[in-house]
Amino acid sequence: MTDSTPNAVFVGTWQLVESYSDKPSGRVAFPLGEHVVGRINYDAAGNMAAQLMGEGRKPFSSRDPREVADAEYREAFQSYTAYFGTYTVDSEAGTVTHHVQGATVPNWPGQDQVRFYEFSGDRLVLKTPPMRGNDGEKAIHTLVWQKVI
Repeated sequence: MTDSTPNAVFVGTWQLVESYSDKPSGRVAFPLGEHVVGRINYDAAGNMAAQLMGEGRKPFSSRDPREVADAEYREAFQSYTAYFGTYTVDSEAGTVTHHVQGATVPNWPGQDQVRFYEFSGDRLVLKTPPMRGNDGEKAIHTLVWQKVI
C-alpha cells in the first residue's frame, strides 16, 4: 500500500551539508555554487519549506532596495531560492513530493517537486529524477541534509 501522508521520520529541521549534480561528464556543484547553505523544514501536519543560499552573497549597493540596479537584483535572485507548501510521502516508491504553494521561482507554485529519498542516521538525502539542463546533459541533483532538531 502506498502511503501518501506525511511521514514522521521527515519531521524536523534539516541543515544542508552537501549539494551536487551528477552528469555523464562528471560531478558539479549545484544549485548555487561550491558553498551553499540551506534549511528544509517538515512538520507533522504535512507542511514544508526550503531555503537555499549561495555563501558570500554581495550586499546591495544601497540600503534602499529601490535604488539598487537591476543587475544586483538579478545576482541576488540567482543566488537564493526558496519555496513552501505541503508534502506527501510514497514509501513504496521512495519519494517525497513537495506540493509547491509559493516560491521565488514564479512558475513553481501549483507544481510538484518530486524527490527520491534515503535516510542514513541523522542525514536525509534527496535526489531529483534525471533532468536535462541548459547544456543538454541529463543530471541527477542531490542535496544532503543533516537533522538539526
